Amino acid sequence: MKNFYDYSVGLNTPYWIQEIRTPRGKLITYFSTPMELSFFVIFILVFIIMLCLSPVVQLLNNITFGVANLLYFYAPYRLARLYCEFEPDGKRMHVFIKDSLNYFFNFSLNKSALYQGVRINEDVETIIFEKTNL
Repeated sequence: MKNFYDYSVGLNTPYWIQEIRTPRGKLITYFSTPMELSFFVIFILVFIIMLCLSPVVQLLNNITFGVANLLYFYAPYRLARLYCEFEPDGKRMHVFIKDSLNYFFNFSLNKSALYQGVRINEDVETIIFEKTNL
């Protein structure tokens, strides 16, 4: 039996970034360890969401001096690291979220019964017992 190479291992690896350069090749910045591309995407998305929620953060800033400003960088950083490093049930985070939403919509919200893989809608019949003397 021949041993075949499994190409899915190579295709499932994430994109890594270690240097950021200009189009001409001038180095802008570098990272000591490579960072996943999804880290930057999630960081930017969470940062934009926090900017949209800035009235809430500013209210927190009025109560605690300067702590709310740390949240603008700490919260996106921690959520992006969690997204990249945490693998629940051995799956990548986006697959786990997709599967969880699929389960929620198909099984938690849909209460109809499954019979041999098909949804069935049965009307519940009321059974009335009559009292009889034997």
